[in-house]
Parts: sequence; C-alpha cells; structure tokens
Amino acid sequence: MCLSPASAPQFCFLQAQVQPKRQPYNNGKTVRSVPEPTLLKPCDWPVTRERDFRTNMRITRCLYNSRTALHRVFVSPFEKVESISRRSALLNPVSRALPTILSPPLQGFARHAALIPRFKKKRPSPSDTVSDAAAAKPGQLPQDRAISDREVMVVDGNNKLTGPHNTRTFLRSLDPETQSLRMVSRPPPRPATGQPPFAICRVVDKVAEKEKERALQKTKKDNARRLARVKELEFNWAIAPHDMGHKMKQMKTFLEKGYKVEVLFAKKKGSRIATTEEAGALVQQVRDAVAEVAGAREYKDAEGQLRKVMRLHLESTAKPAAKAAPVAEAAPEAST
Repeated sequence: MCLSPASAPQFCFLQAQVQPKRQPYNNGKTVRSVPEPTLLKPCDWPVTRERDFRTNMRITRCLYNSRTALHRVFVSPFEKVESISRRSALLNPVSRALPTILSPPLQGFARHAALIPRFKKKRPSPSDTVSDAAAAKPGQLPQDRAISDREVMVVDGNNKLTGPHNTRTFLRSLDPETQSLRMVSRPPPRPATGQPPFAICRVVDKVAEKEKERALQKTKKDNARRLARVKELEFNWAIAPHDMGHKMKQMKTFLEKGYKVEVLFAKKKGSRIATTEEAGALVQQVRDAVAEVAGAREYKDAEGQLRKVMRLHLESTAKPAAKAAPVAEAAPEAST
C-alpha cells in the first residue's frame, strides 16, 4: 500500500546525493570521489517524497481510458489499412487475399478498406476484339480477327486458290475500311490426297456488300408495299344475294382506288353445297362486275376448280378519280 507524504512519520533519513569532488591521486590524475551521505533537513522531506511518489505513479497506466478508446476508433483502422496495403503490394495479385481482422471496430475498417489498391484486368484493345457480327451466331463462320487458324487459303478474283497465307500477315495487308476476310469453309478433318488442309477464305469488298444489302432492303420494302396494296375478298359458293351485293360493291371500290384484288371462292363450313350451275354463275357475275370498272382486268389466269377452291387475280390500271371541288353558288344579283 502506497503512503502519502502527509501520513508518513516525521523523521529525517539519509539520501545519497552525487556531489563529485576533484581530488589529486598518486600520479597527479583526478578521480571521482565516493558520494558522501548528506543529512536532509526535516523541511525538505515532504518535497522529495512527493517527487518520488509522482515518479513511481507514472509507471502504471490504466488500460481502459478515454485516450485508448479514441485511439482504437480513429487511429487504429488507418494503421491496419496501411500495413495491409504494404503487404498486398508485394504479393501476387492472383493469390493475394485480405486477412481477417476481428478486432473492433469492424465498421471503421470496412469504411476504409476501399483505400487498398486493387489490381485491375487489362482491357483488350479494339484491334483484338472479335466483331459482334461474327460472334452473334455460334454456327456462323468467323471473319477477320475472329479467324483463329494460323494459315488459310484465299480465293482470288479469278476464283482460284492461293496460299497458304499467314492469317495475321494477310489481314495486315488488307484495308480494314473497305476489305474484309471471310471464311468460306473450315479445314477438312481428314483431307484427301491433294486437298489443302487449310480453311478457305475470300476477300469481300465492304462497299459493294453494303450496296447489295441496300438494294435487297429496297426490294423487300417494295414487295411489302405491293403486298400492302393487295386486298382479298372471300366468296362462298352458296352466298346469299345480300352478301353478294355487299362483296361486289367492296370489290369495285378497291379496283377504283388502284388496289389489286384477289377473289377467293370456297365452301363455307356448315353451308349448303352449291351446284355446278350456281358456282359457274357466281364466277361469271364477278367477272361482269370487273368489266364495269374502267381499266380493271385479270392480270393472271384463274387458279383452282369450281365447287372446290378457286382464285381470281384482279388489278386496275386506272388512276383513282379526283374528288370534285365544291362549287360555291353565286348569289343572284338583283335586277334593276
């Protein structure tokens, strides 16, 4: 138990104080003399005892105080991150793994873990990337840099095989803006005698290919537009007179507007079976109605047979009639 200076007994004690004195020696050299005990006065005892007491108290330090807690919260995470970053820089990026840190605070370490340098993968250059068109379909033959064969045979402008050529060297000789190397056939697994064991490629002109694609798209649009101007009407062999008049009126309207009309004759399910005379008369009525429209005709022979399925192909060369402009009636002038 530590006693305070106030509770200590009032008596004097001896304290050794080093007071060096120079004294001559036998050979004329000086030596440090032995410290002499000095008797302290009673008035000096409390000051000296208090100084020794404070010196001894500095040795013991509390492990759970505010200073230690603040150091663990604000300083310790940064020190751990810095030490980990030094070790991770020396390790292989493949086998590098972050050590598990169990000491608190975990939230602070997770917040500062982003400071650790990461090794990013190198992005491939545009010249090394495979074109999307070649990689879109698995069964499609490769082209340009997607060709993995080291050597290939190339078909020239006269449809003759040349080569074998080194694929990368041949690609560097082409203009990537206007030319493309396309694989026509893969190398045979078991080449026959005299057959080259290489893939066959062809140089394609990109400009001509784009023009051909534009022409094909235009043809498709024209066909779609032409099909959009084709109207189809269906007649039952045993059609009622009221329905017959309505269909005839529709057919004339389409022909007058310049549409192509396809008239389909067929038996409707659940209706009665028409006779041969009724079927022939129905077809004749349709042809007579077509003759009433100016410029209307059958541009193709009829298909099918009576009482089964029959089709008429009609068109009109006449332009649609222009709408008459309304004429304003002039007000009659009063006669004088």
